[in-house]
Amino acid sequence: MERKMAWIESADKLAIRVSELPPLGADEVLIKTEYSAICGSDLHLYHDRHPFVKAPSTIGHELCGRIVAVGEKVTDFSVGQRVVPEPILTCGKCDFCRSGQYHMCRHVSLGYRQGQAGFGDYYICQDQWVHPLPDTLSAKAGALIEPLSVAIHGCEKAGEMLGRSVVIMGAGAIGAFAAAVCRAKGATTVILVDTNQTRLEIAGKGVTSFLINPSQCDAAALIDQITNHSGCHAVIECTGALPCAKLALEVVRPMGTIVQMGIPSSEFAGYPYARLISKEITLKGSQAYCFDFQKAIELAASGAVPLERYISRIFPFEQIQQAFELVCTPGTPVMKVLISYGKDA
Repeated sequence: MERKMAWIESADKLAIRVSELPPLGADEVLIKTEYSAICGSDLHLYHDRHPFVKAPSTIGHELCGRIVAVGEKVTDFSVGQRVVPEPILTCGKCDFCRSGQYHMCRHVSLGYRQGQAGFGDYYICQDQWVHPLPDTLSAKAGALIEPLSVAIHGCEKAGEMLGRSVVIMGAGAIGAFAAAVCRAKGATTVILVDTNQTRLEIAGKGVTSFLINPSQCDAAALIDQITNHSGCHAVIECTGALPCAKLALEVVRPMGTIVQMGIPSSEFAGYPYARLISKEITLKGSQAYCFDFQKAIELAASGAVPLERYISRIFPFEQIQQAFELVCTPGTPVMKVLISYGKDA
């Protein structure tokens, strides 16, 4: 049986390769992909600037589909079932895996780094990483469960939200989902900051209390005014940009919490670390997810995070090159772009 997968041939060049599907392992399921989504981290690989993977390589890790075959030892899933695969690969033996912190596995990897493209018509996954998709969620929404899981993981590190104020730096997909998660967790003041006005409006609709575009105002002064000169309880930084990281230090209240989710493209220079000390700020990193997929599915199914609202465009698999070119075009008014395998093609 043949499958088609997208490969990064070289910087900014994608190709669809046809190959034979390998034999299905006893604990694996074969998923026929319905939709997959372009992630910001995919762009690092697309530009051949990924810190761990170099072209040529398969690509993609946000997807949803339907099971078409199961291994002989798989008992919890059946053919025809709609599922979302968690694309992480772990050893299951190191100290982190054995203590339930599998996202910190000393040998952690992702499917696309091992030739298992999320951008492909079939995806093979161990049954332990497969999550059923309820009938109340569409396959389109299912393709966004992975990034929602990332947002949930980071928001939970920010601590209690009920009745509190939070600033989200960045209105990309992760920032948009983080804002929605914070609102669902009871935050009374959700402030979203981004220089892209289109993304601000998409991400903030029905979710945020305030939208702030730093290119149009003094963001720090406005946040100070909004919080009655007390500062916000938490900041979730989703851009990885130094100006946003510095602004986070400025607007968080003394003894507040900053969660750093955005990955910097280079080491921060001129970061005022002394503010961490003088304000006794708690600074936390957030990496991927750990037991967050089921939370994401339940939150999306509840309607608290209407995932389809964040979908801007859908391209057929054969036009994946054009889809990436669109996402990479500066100023393009898109949030999430999906790839379709048969539907909406």
